[in-house]
Formats: sequence, structure tokens, C-alpha cells
Amino acid sequence: MNEEKIVNKIIPIETIIETANFLEKQCEEYQKLFEKDEQKNKGLKYNEKVYDYKGQNPKVQYRIIFKDGKDIKQEGYNWFISMINNLDSIKEIDIYSDIYYSSNTKVREHYEYMRLNIDVLFKEDMVKLQVYGSNTEEQINKVHSYLKGIIENNDDRYNKTVKHKQLRVQSLCLTIGIILSYIIYFILMANKNALPEELGSLLNNKIIIIIGQWLISALIGNILGLPIMILLYKNIIPRTKTRYSKSAHKLVYIDDIEDYISHDEVQIGTFSNNGKYRATIEKIYKITSKVVLVQVIISIILFFILK
Repeated sequence: MNEEKIVNKIIPIETIIETANFLEKQCEEYQKLFEKDEQKNKGLKYNEKVYDYKGQNPKVQYRIIFKDGKDIKQEGYNWFISMINNLDSIKEIDIYSDIYYSSNTKVREHYEYMRLNIDVLFKEDMVKLQVYGSNTEEQINKVHSYLKGIIENNDDRYNKTVKHKQLRVQSLCLTIGIILSYIIYFILMANKNALPEELGSLLNNKIIIIIGQWLISALIGNILGLPIMILLYKNIIPRTKTRYSKSAHKLVYIDDIEDYISHDEVQIGTFSNNGKYRATIEKIYKITSKVVLVQVIISIILFFILK
């Protein structure tokens, strides 16, 4: 049995559909071989018939387990596609095919039986690939390699979005804070004459303006931006575990990376919206990182031009 658990991968629904397409196409190809062999031997006497592929009607079977406990098993690609519209309600998808045929090309009086079984199980946090059979070693290895390639041709679960989470979180928070800091600054400058003399003098101090802007940006930005990023990262980041810190002399919480990379992120059920959220995080970071960089340049320029 050629069985393998594939881990640390992001598995979008497109990969599951591609897997189903491959198995459906394979069954169609074997059915054509069966029909061709049957046509070739049509009208011949029994002892004259020579089969390379004597079989019939290979099918792909789909099993979908829903979060509400409903368990449905059925054949038919169109049925399967119609059942995966609400990905958040799906807990598990199992795609299975059993191709069975026989051949008497070696010894006409004796049939050799061939079997090729393929089972690809997609759970929320795991993908299990099994390819096994009888007298089909070459096909087993070929199919296993191909399906493994389909599944592994996806981003690692522990990618830059997770590794550099704080960079992305603070980039958004600082951007929100920077925008608000300019609003606050212009409001203060517009009402400078009405402000206490001490506060007005601070607005003329370039160090206070530059450092103050960054402090305000960090403070206000985290208050407003952190809840947004927590929502986006909710089902993306690793679970935490406790570890004793010798330097701090206490238990501290850290990301459980070892557990995280030992599982997948199959984008059904709990993880059904993760693809959208990951893309949103990266789009936000692409824009906000530029805003922060521009503000750094502005701060440096202000340091040299302000008196």
C-alpha cells in the first residue's frame, strides 16, 4: 500500500477539484480501454479471446461529511461540484476510485486480476493519500506521484503571512495611526492660538513633532487596527503553548510551530475563508508597508529642514 500523509500545505478548493478531475479522467480512460478490448474480441470464440483490459464501468465515489453530522456518499462529478458550494459547512471530503480488470495476454487459459485503488481524504487539517492495488505497481507509483504533486503544488501553511505576522499587523496599525496623526496635527495647528502656551510651544519643537507622531501613530493605530488583524488572523495563526522562560523566570506563551507544520490548512469548514483572509492580509501589507516607508522618509526630511 502506497499511503502518505501530506502536511504543512494550504489546500484550496481548486486542488480538491483538480484531484476529482484527475480521477474522473482516469476512469474515463480505463473505460475506453475496456470498450476497445471488448470490441476487439467481439464475435470471437471464447478460446480465441485475448484481453489486455477486461473490465467495466469504473467510477469515482465521493463522500462528504458535514459539520452538522450529515454523511453523504454518491457517484457523479456534477453532483460533487453542486455539493461544495457552502465550504464552511463541510468537515471532510473523501474521493475514492476502484478500477478493477483482468488480462489473459500471458496465459490465455488463465486471467490475471488487476486492481488500482485510489483514496484521497481531505480533512480540515490533514490530507491523506492512499494508492494501492494488485499487479499494478507501475500505475500505483505513477498515480501516487502525480496526485502528490497536485497536493504539494501549493504554498506552505507556515509561510510569510504567518512567519512575519507582527510586521503585517504593525504595518496596518501604524498606517491607521499615521493618517490620524496628521488629522490631529492639522486640527491643533488650525487652533494653535487657542491652545495653552506650553502646548503651542511643543508644536514648534521638531523632535516632539517627529517622535510624538510615531508614538501617537503606534498608540491609536494599535487600538483601532489590532482588532481588524486579529479577526483576519483568527484561523490562520498557530495555537499557543506554554514554555518556561529562564530569563523571565516564568511560564510564557509561544506559538506552537511544531504542531502547526504537522497539519494542513484545507480550506473547508473552519478554514473555508482563510484563502480570502490571507490574500486580504497580503494586499493590506503591500499598501501599508509603502505608507510606513514614506512616513519614515518624511520624518527624516523633517528632522533636517525643521528648525
